Amino acid sequence: FQNPVDTRTRDYITGRFGRSSFRELNMSMHFHREVDRLIEDLISFGESIEDQLNDSISALMERNVVGARRVIKNDGDMDQIEVEMEEECLKLLALHQPLANDLRQIVSILKINCDLERVGDHAANIAQRVIDLDGLPSVELPGEILAMSKQARLMLRISLLSFVESDEMLTQGIFEMELEVNELNKTIFRQQIDAIGSAPDEAEQRILLLSICKQLERVGDLASNIAEDVVYLMSGEIIRHGGHEPAV
Repeated sequence: FQNPVDTRTRDYITGRFGRSSFRELNMSMHFHREVDRLIEDLISFGESIEDQLNDSISALMERNVVGARRVIKNDGDMDQIEVEMEEECLKLLALHQPLANDLRQIVSILKINCDLERVGDHAANIAQRVIDLDGLPSVELPGEILAMSKQARLMLRISLLSFVESDEMLTQGIFEMELEVNELNKTIFRQQIDAIGSAPDEAEQRILLLSICKQLERVGDLASNIAEDVVYLMSGEIIRHGGHEPAV
């Protein structure tokens, strides 16, 4: 038997080429299985964070201190999930050193995971304000706060749906809704400042309401961040810092 001149042919005959190819194929299959599992875990995490946000707002509307305490208690579990998912992403990056689309996918999961955990923090902050309000004389919740909470929750829902469906078009509405949330926050701020001037004895309650509005505004910002991450995942385009234009 004469050794072939082409080293690739030689490697194939001796089995070296085949072993290497199968090893690479197995590694690739393992990587994509792990990514699929991470995506499922991220979707589940997003649903849990949505529940936290909904429960905190329900506690506000119903003045439910027990419900607010439950949200705060669950926040520790949300933090732990975020840490575990980050560790899994870093393991995949170190082990497989993905490129191009695969790398974008892991980076996007990492960023969305972080954004969701921060939404959970804001939900816990809202719950804490509910507890703080409980010991004070009641003041009426402005209708704008209800509208703002509805809009922020809808933004989070659509941003997560755009990730699940891999639909970049869904993100466009989020950027427009973010402007509406910001305007509502400005309106509430002016209203509460005027109310404090008219009734200084209600200042503490009004300040707590302003804090709740700030938490909701941040939820809207984070939902917008998730939408930006979806755009990056789908197209590779980075649109942070005003890189997206609302529809006219």
